[in-house]
Amino acid sequence: MLRSLLLLGAFGAFAVTNAFSPIAGSLSLRRALPSVISNRFPLSLLSVSCGPRPIHTKFTVEKATEEQKAELGVENWGVWSTKGSAKYIVGKRSPLKVYDCNELSYIISGKMEIIPEETGEAVLVQAGDFVTFPDGFPCYWHVIEEINKHYYIY
Repeated sequence: MLRSLLLLGAFGAFAVTNAFSPIAGSLSLRRALPSVISNRFPLSLLSVSCGPRPIHTKFTVEKATEEQKAELGVENWGVWSTKGSAKYIVGKRSPLKVYDCNELSYIISGKMEIIPEETGEAVLVQAGDFVTFPDGFPCYWHVIEEINKHYYIY
């Protein structure tokens, strides 16, 4: 699981991000990290927040809640758009895309159909959806409206 710490010190504000596994003992490490940092630097801990994390292991489309978006820090993820893409053109089916990593996306705006190669059945994806794309997932995109999305790769 990813945890982020926003810290303020003599050198200004900066973020420290570290990965924590869900195994036993990670809680003590998480509790110890601020003291380790503050013992080395004159810092004041401003906030501790949950970061991005996988929410599914299979291709999934679901409506996002405001709580989920806040907990996962969606606003801090990268942003990508189909605008100007030669591959993802409104009204046309894309070439086959095979994901070479795991990705969790939040659709900011737009609408498309994801067509898994395995089933050939279109799944509607639109603004407000979380979409989990697992590593190795082969699919086609049919962009209905230009897509803008936040994404997290893991």
